[in-house]
Amino acid sequence: MNDVSRKFLAVSDETEECMVAMVFAAMRARAVSARLIVLRCARVPGLGGWIGLDRDISEDAMDSARLKALKHIEAVEQRVGIKAELVISEDDPVDAISKLVSQDRSIKSLVLAAAPGWRPGPLVSRLAKGKPMATRPIAVTVIPGDLTDPELDEIGGLAG
Repeated sequence: MNDVSRKFLAVSDETEECMVAMVFAAMRARAVSARLIVLRCARVPGLGGWIGLDRDISEDAMDSARLKALKHIEAVEQRVGIKAELVISEDDPVDAISKLVSQDRSIKSLVLAAAPGWRPGPLVSRLAKGKPMATRPIAVTVIPGDLTDPELDEIGGLAG
């Protein structure tokens, strides 16, 4: 474990609501002098048996995931003023979250956003079914994914 005693975890993905979750997590991290980790899972299609081609495809997928996540991180930093730590994983999001939380005991909270209209995505659905996201207890916050900036500022603690 490193010297930071508390970290918030958010997931960067292709959903519209992921930015709301990342901004909220950054606001909460800033409010309590914590750090922010952004997890991005790369979709790595394997061809099986074509080792060189599989490696190239995997590298391309990881590079693409990194670029997309860095755009999210930059937007969060501009909005909230907190720089996030980026973690890229080839695992599916649930496995990646579980592994990351197991490896870094300073992660205390996972922040997710429900899809607009409160339609749960796969991560929120997993929680709704009572399935754990990690091998140890962590707080999980689910916020509406269609919050406006003023609403996000109000619940995130930035509104004056």
